[in-house]
Amino acid sequence: MAVKDFPKYSFDDTTAQKRVITDVISLIDPSDAPLVNALGGLDGGSGKFRFVNGKSTLIEWLEDTLISIDDTLAESATVTSTVLTLKVTDGSLYEVGHVIQIDSEQIWVSGVSTNTLTTTKRGWFSTTSATHDSIAAIKVVGMARLEGAESVTYGYQGLSTGSNWTQIYHREVKVSRTMQGMSQYGIANELAYQADKAIPEMMRLIERDLYYNVGGNIASSGVAGKMKGLRAFITTNTATGASLSQAAFESAVMSIFKAGGSEQLIAPMAPENLLKVKNFYEYYGTTAVPLFNVPRTENTIGMVINNIQTPFGKVALLLDRWAPTATIPILDPNNVGLVTYYPFTQEPLAKTGDYERVEVVGEFTLALRQQKSHAILTAVT
Repeated sequence: MAVKDFPKYSFDDTTAQKRVITDVISLIDPSDAPLVNALGGLDGGSGKFRFVNGKSTLIEWLEDTLISIDDTLAESATVTSTVLTLKVTDGSLYEVGHVIQIDSEQIWVSGVSTNTLTTTKRGWFSTTSATHDSIAAIKVVGMARLEGAESVTYGYQGLSTGSNWTQIYHREVKVSRTMQGMSQYGIANELAYQADKAIPEMMRLIERDLYYNVGGNIASSGVAGKMKGLRAFITTNTATGASLSQAAFESAVMSIFKAGGSEQLIAPMAPENLLKVKNFYEYYGTTAVPLFNVPRTENTIGMVINNIQTPFGKVALLLDRWAPTATIPILDPNNVGLVTYYPFTQEPLAKTGDYERVEVVGEFTLALRQQKSHAILTAVT
């Protein structure tokens, strides 16, 4: 064999070369679940709601409210300035001595019978007796009891029960015996790697279920159990967010405040909606006049808004790529959370061939109480 001259070149070398390859696998597909994390994780609701009596596929919680001090007239025609009996929608809200206001007139209640109020004081304390619409709003604005009067019965607010059903998430992993025994870059155990990968894949589905599930049902023969999502619970403070604006956003926050909700809220939203919120807080009105000035010494421009201080509370903005663009929930995190019936678990499965086989399965549900402490903007454009 002839001896070649030096130097020796790679392109004329016939010796097999080792591959230069990373020992780390890069995965770009998103697997985060920011709303689940913000609510305390897959079992964050258990501590908030303090469930007892072990496991069940139906979880329930008790709720109570104060008796309302707002009502409406239930007359078939307008009420003139001289009428001394008033038909109301819910007479259980009133007692003798209540002072009510209809429009700008105050009226002292001297008697209550079912849904009929009687009065001896129209235009009480310098207000003017007036004619009112048949469905006019009534506000209980105070109480003035007669000295020495006998006690009278008063209605009370009964407890209510909220509930939700559990939902099963599942993924099977199947790897051939040969594949399982092969040495690979970046993967020490193919079966374990694929099983671990199944969990973030299913976390995306849990996150989307929170937004998209509009109803739920209990498991039965041939029917899968399905949990209710946010939209199924939040029914009072709802408003259209079409042409999303600062006014629409803060009006939703105000509705929570007026209902007695917390002043510390979170608003998970799609990237497109977060950009809109940033823009209407970054600029004054409809003009391109910045609300904030950047010093000339800075070498970075732009603004990231993480929290908004409204007149009715502070809202933490939560960027969530899984949130629908048409919906923005605004949540009191103290009154909502996920509950784990069965945590994600890897179970071996029977096999009939030359492979290894496992399933990754977990069962969870959503708990949301005091739905008036939350709000939701729909039809956002």
